Amino acid sequence: MSAPVARRIANATAHGATALRRLVSAGAARLGSRSAVLSAMAIVIGLATGLLAAALFLGISWARDTVFDGTAEFAPSVPIVVGVPTIGGLLVGLLVWRLVPEARGSGISQLMEAIALRGGHVRGRVVGGKLAASAVGLGTGGSGGREGPVVQIGGAVGSLLGRAVDTDEDETRSLIAAGAAGGIAASFNAPIGGMLFALEVILGRFGIRHLQTVVLAAVVASVTARQILGEQLIYRPPAYSLGEPQELLLYGLLGLVAVIVGVGYVRAIALSERLAAQLPMAFPLRTALGGLGVGLLALAVPEVLGTGDRIPDVAGGLTEPVAAMFSGAVAPTMLLTLLAAKFVATCLSLGTGNAVGSFGPLLFLGAALGGAFGHGAQVLIPTAEPGAFALAGTAAVIAAASRAPLTGALLVFELTGSYDLVLPIILAAGVATVLGDRVFGPSLYTEPLRRRGITYEVGEDVDVLQTVTVREVMNTDPDIVTADTQLPDLREWFRDTRHHGAPVVTVDDSGTHRLVGVVTLTDIAGADEPGPGRLGDTGDIFSMSSRIRELTAADICTRDIVTVTPEAPIYRAVQRMAALDVGRLPVVDRRDPERLLGLVRRADIVRAYRQALQRSLGESQRRQRSRLRDLAGARFSELVVAPDSSAAGRRVSEVDWPAGTVLTSVRRGDELIVPNGDTVLEAGDELVALQRSGSTAELWRLVGPPPDRP
Repeated sequence: MSAPVARRIANATAHGATALRRLVSAGAARLGSRSAVLSAMAIVIGLATGLLAAALFLGISWARDTVFDGTAEFAPSVPIVVGVPTIGGLLVGLLVWRLVPEARGSGISQLMEAIALRGGHVRGRVVGGKLAASAVGLGTGGSGGREGPVVQIGGAVGSLLGRAVDTDEDETRSLIAAGAAGGIAASFNAPIGGMLFALEVILGRFGIRHLQTVVLAAVVASVTARQILGEQLIYRPPAYSLGEPQELLLYGLLGLVAVIVGVGYVRAIALSERLAAQLPMAFPLRTALGGLGVGLLALAVPEVLGTGDRIPDVAGGLTEPVAAMFSGAVAPTMLLTLLAAKFVATCLSLGTGNAVGSFGPLLFLGAALGGAFGHGAQVLIPTAEPGAFALAGTAAVIAAASRAPLTGALLVFELTGSYDLVLPIILAAGVATVLGDRVFGPSLYTEPLRRRGITYEVGEDVDVLQTVTVREVMNTDPDIVTADTQLPDLREWFRDTRHHGAPVVTVDDSGTHRLVGVVTLTDIAGADEPGPGRLGDTGDIFSMSSRIRELTAADICTRDIVTVTPEAPIYRAVQRMAALDVGRLPVVDRRDPERLLGLVRRADIVRAYRQALQRSLGESQRRQRSRLRDLAGARFSELVVAPDSSAAGRRVSEVDWPAGTVLTSVRRGDELIVPNGDTVLEAGDELVALQRSGSTAELWRLVGPPPDRP
């Protein structure tokens, strides 16, 4: 694409976004509140997510029916059963590798990373790229779920809409959570489960201000997908109920066993990802290798193919294995075989980077574990139902792996349409959550972030650093490096400035700094020891030295960087700096993430803390004053002790205060003092005095004029 065409597209997009922002502003004025606008946006997100979910499910079905059609005639056809997942893995690898790196794996952790580090910024290409990659991956037999892709797609829709209407970070997080809720709701036809998933996993807490958007999106997405796909996502097992009271002990024990499977699942995926990353081959070949492993397993256990909900009719396997396990119709030895085979197949797919979900397999694994446990329970209690234990096992494994007990329990209720096993299911899920958190802290979605050094914290606790924005403390004229600065000059620049890192920019025609990346001393040290990938294979040390000198800042800088916007509270910058252990964050325009506005360093954080503390102390004084406002005839005066006043340097008891005056507080720098008669007043002290009668002019003459207040 030529530069003029690209500029025209960019300008058209910018004008469209501006028009949309104006439309939203007009809508806000008409609707009367920002909350109403966010609710309308949540409905749009739910509708879009439901439509995209239906498109993904239909795409998976079409791909599955197309590539596996007629395989029953060959019964079994080794080239098809083994070759289709292998080729599918290769195609997914090529798509992800070249176009949408964010589409690899489940997608939920990637969405959480965007919230934690980029203010919820998700690239628009994720929507189409993830949909195509997951349709191919799952349709050709990759072992995984469809919920992770839909959650990422829904979250991307929320992020795109938020950027289009210029929402702040908190509102963007609500919209992303709404998209995630819609993804789960559309995947399982379970709006309550989708809502709880967004609150427990994506947001990490039950915030009232997020609830409305999440609920609306979940309901709309579920209804939309249901209208297109029907009720095919709902399982209909027999009606189960709690038999003997002592069965509760067995359900509690099932929760304990579920921890082994759930935590083992998280650790096995992490291990498989590390091993796959060490393979000396390109990424598409890794995904193809994972598909080959799944295909070989499918020769013996065809139920491992795809989502496990509905699989190709090959080699005489169960076509609806999860439904069969919920109905209690699968033998215990077969259940254990399915558990082990699905466990390994999913680790192969996710570990090698196939674009499949990690949540859906938890239903399969939980049902297999619970069903096998239920058969064993019949030895002790003959009336125990394996199908009932399969339902409880599903909730327990979901809770153990994702740390979302309410999501697991309510999802099972919505999937089956039965609430007769409320107590056993909640008991098993609760036990699994508590023990899973004790045994292995990170969840299925926070463990990948932890391995990359990212701490996922989206807490809303009030902190003093929430009172100061990045704009108030950022350096608006930071030292920068232009992208064409050559390595020798770059070394000299760092030596002269004594900086450890700096933004790398280009300058456009308007003089605006466009952010390219961040270059650090570590990047320079790495350039001094180049690998063949950067400089080419050569044994000529002189040629190598020449090429090193020709390197520029743009060549060696880190381009995948974390930024912050001026409107964000400074505590968000602190969170991101701590998560990645960096000492600086570029400040960019919220509407134009490539436009550099400034820089925040650790020293700015210290200054922000002092500023926030001053505000906190001032607010504390005002709260003290407000508690006394009911005193009859009383009023307060705020004053500053002037250097030349008669009160400066004297004890409170030595000052000739007007009759009926009580000195209630003294603020001195960062310290709030409750004064007594021996307190010595100093120049610059801010005083709050309570007067029952009289004029404040007499006080002013004693200490000086009152401080200016905004």
